[in-house]
Amino acid sequence: MNLITVLIALAIETYFGDFDKYRNLNWFERYSDWLESRAGRAAYWDGVVGLLITLFIPLFLLGLAIYLSGKVHFILSFIFSLLVLIYSFGPAVNSLLDKYIDALAANDDGLSRAVLKQILVDADGDETDQERVISSIMLRAHEYLFAIIFWFFILGAMGAFLYCLVINLSGRYKAIHGGYADAVRDLHDLLMWPSARLLALGFALGGNLIGAFEGWEKVSGNTLNSSSEVITASGLGALQYPLEDEKGPDDDGDTFLAWFNEALALINRTLIVWLIVLGVMTIVGWIS
Repeated sequence: MNLITVLIALAIETYFGDFDKYRNLNWFERYSDWLESRAGRAAYWDGVVGLLITLFIPLFLLGLAIYLSGKVHFILSFIFSLLVLIYSFGPAVNSLLDKYIDALAANDDGLSRAVLKQILVDADGDETDQERVISSIMLRAHEYLFAIIFWFFILGAMGAFLYCLVINLSGRYKAIHGGYADAVRDLHDLLMWPSARLLALGFALGGNLIGAFEGWEKVSGNTLNSSSEVITASGLGALQYPLEDEKGPDDDGDTFLAWFNEALALINRTLIVWLIVLGVMTIVGWIS
C-alpha cells in the first residue's frame, strides 16, 4: 500500500500543478515559538527533551487522526496518508529548475535570484559557482523528495511528516548554538544518514557507477554528519562533473544550463531506480 501511495502522490505532483502554496508550516513555527516561550527557561528544555516535546504533540495528533480515520474506513485512512505525504514533500526540484531556467532565458535577474535562493542550501557564497548550485540541487532533492519517501516506507505518514518537521527546525536553528539547536542537528543527521546512503547508491545506478563510488570514497570524517558530503560527492561523481581546473573556456551559461539538465535527469533516473527497487521489495513481501 505504501508504494501505491507514493506512486499516486508523485503522479499528482507531476500532473496536477504546484502545491507549494498549500505546504505552509507557519503554524508549526508559531506553535514551536509559543512552546519555547512557555518552557524555554526550564532546565530540561535546552536539549533532547525540549525537541521531543516539540515534535510529540503534532505527531501524536497525526497518529490519532490516522487511527480514527482507519476505524471509519480504510479508504479514508489511505486518502489521509496520501494527503500527508503530499504535504510533507518540499518544493518540486523539477519545478524550481524550470522556473530558474525560464528566468535566465528571460534575463529576469530578480526572479532568477529569488528562485536560486530556494535552491541553494547555503545562502552565503558565490551564486555563479556551478558546482555549488548543482550540489544544492542534489541536496534539495534528498530533503524534499527522497528522504520523505524513505521515511514514509519506514514509518508511514508519520515518518514523512516527522522528517518534514525536522527539516523546518533544522533550517531555523542552523546558525544558532545551544543544546536545543544541537539536538535538532543531531536528529536531522540521524534521520538523514540511511536515506543519504541509499540516494548515493541510486546515483551510482542511475549515473556513472565508478564515478559515484569514487566520489563517495573521498568523503571523510564522522559518518553521522557527513551525509551531505556523501550525497554531493556521489552525485557529482555519477554526473562525471568536471573539477574547476578541468573546465575549459567554453563553460558559459549554456554549459551551465546543460549541467542543470544533466543533474535533473540523474535525479529522475535515480527516482525510477528507487521505485523499481521498492516495487520488487513490495512484490516479494506480498509473495512471502
